[in-house]
Amino acid sequence: MKKSYVILVTFLMAGYWIALTAQTLPRAGELIITEIMANPEAVSDSNGEWVEIFNSSDHAVLINGLIIKDEGSNKHTITSSADLIIQPGGYWVLVKNKDTTANGGVQGNYQYSNFTLANTADQVILCLSDETIIDAVAYETGWPLNAGASMELHPDFVQATANDLPGNWFPARIAYGAGDKGSPGQPNPAVMGGSQVITTATVDIFPNPNSGHFILDVKFPRATSGEIRFANTIGQNFSYVSFKNMLQLHEVIEAGFISPGIWFVQVVAAGQILTTRLVIEK
Repeated sequence: MKKSYVILVTFLMAGYWIALTAQTLPRAGELIITEIMANPEAVSDSNGEWVEIFNSSDHAVLINGLIIKDEGSNKHTITSSADLIIQPGGYWVLVKNKDTTANGGVQGNYQYSNFTLANTADQVILCLSDETIIDAVAYETGWPLNAGASMELHPDFVQATANDLPGNWFPARIAYGAGDKGSPGQPNPAVMGGSQVITTATVDIFPNPNSGHFILDVKFPRATSGEIRFANTIGQNFSYVSFKNMLQLHEVIEAGFISPGIWFVQVVAAGQILTTRLVIEK
């Protein structure tokens, strides 16, 4: 009996420990701002604004006591008598009005107050009670601010630094509820316009032809992730370098590993391939 009692106590203590560790506050970069509806059209701003956050960590986080604010006077402390926990890989939607009949059909997880999103330029700052920033997004002219559509962070750039760049956001294209566009509480679709990333990218090889020593310059219209490959006319190909969140690549290449002949430099990004002819003469 004594041994069983000890095992039971140990089991109960282990369960209590799991419960405690499941309710930890997020560290910087663990919660990511992934979608912002600043200018709804189907309903008023006072009812239809919302912000989506994503738990990028491998553990549940407690958001009681966190603050959502801007750089001005807007500030709201997340308050609830119940524990508000976002599971790993989970999305939460913070809404201005939780009533789906008034907010355009958004299923919100939490209703805030004293926080308003300007239509042209503003900030969304998520921080701890001591003002330690977990994530922040500052948008302005040049960001994809379309009336009736949220700004969605491309799924390739769900990081606390990558969401600082306007090129990693795109206007939502899928309608919800009363007709505004967005994907509140769901992963954002990869519809940033990958073909545009590639078709407007530039690739320069200098000199070309060359003897195996050349400079490769690639410029993208927005921060892009992908890889550079080399391929020849008989189907041989290999990856040369991978890149992440880059606007420009500048590579000085000593191509002793490439045999003479006609090759193709392939820039692979956003599900598209841009090919440029390369001639190696020796």
